[in-house]
Amino acid sequence: MLRQISACRHPAILRASTRGFHAASSLLTHTVDALDTNGGPVREYKRMVQDGRLIDDAFQRSIVSKLDRLYQDLLVFTPPPLLFGTKDPERVTAPRGLYIYGDVGTGKTTTMDMFYTSIPTTSKRRVHFHSFMLEVHARINHFRRTHHAHEDPVPTIARELARASRIICFDEFQVTDIADAMVLRRLLHEMFVCGVVMVTTSNRHPDALYANGIQRESFMPCIDELKLKCECVSLDSGTDYRKLVRESARVFFAPITQNTNDALMAVFSRASQNARVQVNGELRFLGRSLRVPRSARGVAWFEFSDLCTQAHGSADYIELARHFHTLVLSNVPVMHMDDRNAARRFITLIDALYEAHVVLVMSSEAEINALFTGEFGGKKGGCVGEEEVFAFQRAVSRLVEMQSRKWITSGRNDVLAEHAQRMDADTVDQVLATN
Repeated sequence: MLRQISACRHPAILRASTRGFHAASSLLTHTVDALDTNGGPVREYKRMVQDGRLIDDAFQRSIVSKLDRLYQDLLVFTPPPLLFGTKDPERVTAPRGLYIYGDVGTGKTTTMDMFYTSIPTTSKRRVHFHSFMLEVHARINHFRRTHHAHEDPVPTIARELARASRIICFDEFQVTDIADAMVLRRLLHEMFVCGVVMVTTSNRHPDALYANGIQRESFMPCIDELKLKCECVSLDSGTDYRKLVRESARVFFAPITQNTNDALMAVFSRASQNARVQVNGELRFLGRSLRVPRSARGVAWFEFSDLCTQAHGSADYIELARHFHTLVLSNVPVMHMDDRNAARRFITLIDALYEAHVVLVMSSEAEINALFTGEFGGKKGGCVGEEEVFAFQRAVSRLVEMQSRKWITSGRNDVLAEHAQRMDADTVDQVLATN
């Protein structure tokens, strides 16, 4: 996120180095007053700096300047219409998009969102990449049920997506699954042919996408096209601003003790306003069901083992986040490489909760920075371990933000928000943990 006085994102934002780092170096010597103010992301950035909501940061400012140039290009770009019924769309030379990569918490998503909100068109879309791929696979399945077996769903789906949104902003672009990789290599090509302009954030340079993946050589053309159609820019100032949060509300508890269990129960009761608890309820969606061990007034309670050691995926977690504004997650263990499947599910769960701004209350065996070791029985896990540790770092950064006082006050649980807002930071802990 941008280097903010408070580390939480501006609530009005909707959520979705340099031509190499050296091209942005000259921008780093400028001040915010030197930026162009003729509209777009730069205007919003300057306004927020002047209002005191952001601290002027040279690295982030360089990205905002590049996004503003794309914004100006889009103002004069008129794509031809996409007419259904023709097999081959006219190849469109669209403005080159932006692929913003860097370490966690450095401002990638907030700069992209600044760009998204400034674009004066309805033909745009901002979506978390996990959710987008779930939608794409659902579209493919529907196509195959309603068309002949020999028909190719990808060009049709690409044109439908392009017709709905000529500008697409992806948040957290990552490829870890062979099914996603094989679809993306053709889908993105077809979307670019239709003139879609893409802006995306990622923790990895395109060259590191789908690293060590099965049949990765088949995915390489997709990486090449990404680099051709999007300028790859690094936003990595070396500081994770989410971790600078100083106002911490007591919603994470470690280690696991009787006192911890009592505190969790107290927060659950307060968050649900002591409402009657439903035991073993059920969420039904997409032809499947998810058992909810305990729930009351928009608050759900799960054991870690309920959600992360069983066969759950993104669709389950997204539905959970849609249905409940607060989630209590108890008994989160320290995870090693032997537990990497559970760790992956935990990371996916945190992503879903974060995107939906769910208030998370959690008890864990260790502090969040020590929850994943990346080791097999005390030994480093090599390339696979490095991949898991990298993904877990993003989750840790998000967890740090999710325990902040501002996250709770701007969250969807009115009771916790009201109490956290009313109390000083020094006394928030006591309020949340007291019946």
